[in-house]
Amino acid sequence: MNNSQPHHPSPIVWAIGGVDPTGLAGISADNRAVAVSGAYCVNIVTCLTAQNSNAFYSLYETKIALLDQQWQALLEQCPPQVIKIGLLASSAQVEWLAKKLASLRDLNPALWVIYDPVIRASSDAAPILRSMITAITTCLLPQIDLLTPNLHEAIRLSSESPQNSENLSDYSQQLASKFSCQVYLKGGHISDVFAHEAGIADYYARALTATRSEYSAEPARNFVVTPIKTQDSHRRGSGCMLASLIAGYVANDYRFCDAIALSGGVMCQAYKSAKALGRAAGGAIKLTPHINIDDLPTITVFDEMVFENLNRLDSAFEPCPLNLGLYPVVNTIEWLTRLLKQGIKTIQLRAKDLTPSDAEPLIIEAIRLGKAYNARVFINDYWRLAIKHQAYGVHLGQEDMVIADLNAINMAGVRLGLSTHGVFEALWAKQFMPSYIALGHIFETQTKDMTSKPQGISKLSTQVRLFEGIMPVTAIGGISTQRVQSVVDTKISSVALVTAITKASDPEEVTQRLLGLIGEGAAHE
Repeated sequence: MNNSQPHHPSPIVWAIGGVDPTGLAGISADNRAVAVSGAYCVNIVTCLTAQNSNAFYSLYETKIALLDQQWQALLEQCPPQVIKIGLLASSAQVEWLAKKLASLRDLNPALWVIYDPVIRASSDAAPILRSMITAITTCLLPQIDLLTPNLHEAIRLSSESPQNSENLSDYSQQLASKFSCQVYLKGGHISDVFAHEAGIADYYARALTATRSEYSAEPARNFVVTPIKTQDSHRRGSGCMLASLIAGYVANDYRFCDAIALSGGVMCQAYKSAKALGRAAGGAIKLTPHINIDDLPTITVFDEMVFENLNRLDSAFEPCPLNLGLYPVVNTIEWLTRLLKQGIKTIQLRAKDLTPSDAEPLIIEAIRLGKAYNARVFINDYWRLAIKHQAYGVHLGQEDMVIADLNAINMAGVRLGLSTHGVFEALWAKQFMPSYIALGHIFETQTKDMTSKPQGISKLSTQVRLFEGIMPVTAIGGISTQRVQSVVDTKISSVALVTAITKASDPEEVTQRLLGLIGEGAAHE
């Protein structure tokens, strides 16, 4: 092997599974799905099958010696960021893979493993099936980060059935705790288990005592995903492709929740054009990353306070212009005044750790200055005072929007901006019908400790495209004067800056330069 050769520019996903002659499922489908995410897919073939959309005929199992050689060949050339597992042909293969994953984790603790359990209950003898289940649950699942079963597969793995379809959220949590991983329970087979149920919701949960600290960076412990309904006729390989899309996005450094949301959108778009293949049912033959906001699923988070806030909202918040322009975030009235004199039309007062009595005179003055300079002044956090003194708007973080009285803010006619840290949170925040959404943090930031990783330009571009013309969005977090151009190049119409102006040697000159680059935004009326 020539070690001087450059690494592949795309992140690597290993897809381990069988060959489906139709290409609608198995590793052919894995390859197409991973490619859509921008990652590169390589394969370890566990078996050759004879099957189509109507019937499963036979399976030829790959010998362990050949699996070993495939593993070594890939490991030498292209170590994985993510491994996605599909069909395993025997308990011997399960045990082999579990040992391989354990050894690979020792070399690469950052490895993620996703398992879409393809468990055939065909003519195989019951003892063989039981042996497979035992090997999976005792050997393989301890190495898994995300398990993506349908309801039939979940019941086989856990030997427990949910009481009813309304109990599936609790059931997914039980699975996650039992197997100490994240679980994404696909609801497409609900009607097979519970007669007359036609739900299509999927259920995510992570173990309450997660074995990996990275799980805690996920924005929600459990949630329901309701995909956009398309069609039921041509859905072969849907679970396989969904898991592979998630793998690809995770390899591109998306959080699992973000990867799930984007993958659901890609599958929705794909099944709008899914059609028959030859003389039988087909599937998602064409996949594209160019999805619309309407393709993305609805997110419901299991938090009573969130439910209460959502249920109490009767209408959208007062709108902001789609173009908010340059959006400085400052912590004093002095800076607020200084920048409003420069022609800033959107600005935020973020005065942290003050008592309400200390914050109140600052907020009163900020609101007065906003009216005097005909500018949009947002107040960070102090929503009660913003209501009391009729501020133009209030900005809340993810934690604050759960405890704030959003209905009171809305009824007072005060606009609402919400912070988000990825596609999942942006999609969730959209359901609160805010005035704008802040997309952050784009780069490493010095102003606060963040549990999430910087999103970067690529992820920002995706979200800008999704929300274009739908809702105002602003980019925030670690954006220096040197980085502004790359942010503006995403075609976002607003950029929020925290220190790029206030720590500049000549703030007025920097402000004018940034106004020329970003613009002051729509006029405030």
